[in-house]
Amino acid sequence: MRQETVEKALFSIQAKKRAAENEYAKQMAPLYQDANFAELEKTYTKLMIENAKKESLGEKADFEAQKALEREIEDQKAKFNVPKCPNYSCKTCKDTGYTNGEMCKCLKQEISKILLAGSGFEKLENFDDAIKTSGSLAPYYEKMRQWCNSKFTKNLIYISGPTGVGKTHLIRCMANELIQNGKVVKIVTAFKLNQDFKEFGKTQADEFLEKYLSCEVLFIDDLGTEPLYKNVTLECLYLIINERKMRKLPLVITTNLDLADLVERYDERVASRIADRETSITINLLGEDKRLKIQKK
Repeated sequence: MRQETVEKALFSIQAKKRAAENEYAKQMAPLYQDANFAELEKTYTKLMIENAKKESLGEKADFEAQKALEREIEDQKAKFNVPKCPNYSCKTCKDTGYTNGEMCKCLKQEISKILLAGSGFEKLENFDDAIKTSGSLAPYYEKMRQWCNSKFTKNLIYISGPTGVGKTHLIRCMANELIQNGKVVKIVTAFKLNQDFKEFGKTQADEFLEKYLSCEVLFIDDLGTEPLYKNVTLECLYLIINERKMRKLPLVITTNLDLADLVERYDERVASRIADRETSITINLLGEDKRLKIQKK
């Protein structure tokens, strides 16, 4: 994950923290004007420091008295209708972005939002709504929802089918489910991916490929519609697929190509990595072009 992306997401999360704490300070202002509360908090702070010193020296600390003062402080807050703590948007990490030294779910969601910005996939879908209108494709939607909530023992999903059958709609649901589960998700069209392959071929700058290797779940939409650049497209595509498999990082591909077409367009190396039954799931969606159906109505 590029550091600037993480920093941008963290800045957004911590802006929420500052806003919550500023609002809390306003709520607390009347309390600090009360002499009894000011003295109570002063006594509590002094005791807390003393207990910390005693504990560090191996002496017995008076935590019962500290807890009693904490209860008194909470009672005073209640009288002034002040909540116990700031209203953080994320209760888990209190809008710090990290918990127990690991990225919090909220930070990962913010990173995914940044990665999706400008991709054309910012508008995602949810499975509950999609399944209601998916007709005969409902079992596939259910299967992919289960996969999104699994441990990804099979980490490559290959979704093929004719234009307009609902492949992109399905991955919008999958991406949404994964983001809600706290996964860092990136979606890219095959055309955009191929443009980065081309830039990598010119410059050999790792940044053009690393962003596709570092995200937790990568979606490639419409594989097979991109132009083929000699000595670039095939090699880079194989690198992305193989490296993500080696790192056990999920990859989801949509395409109009069946596996036979895949061999013909690319080569057996790419097809074999995708068709590996031990680590891949292949889904073939069949049906009418839903977009044309809507236009007819």
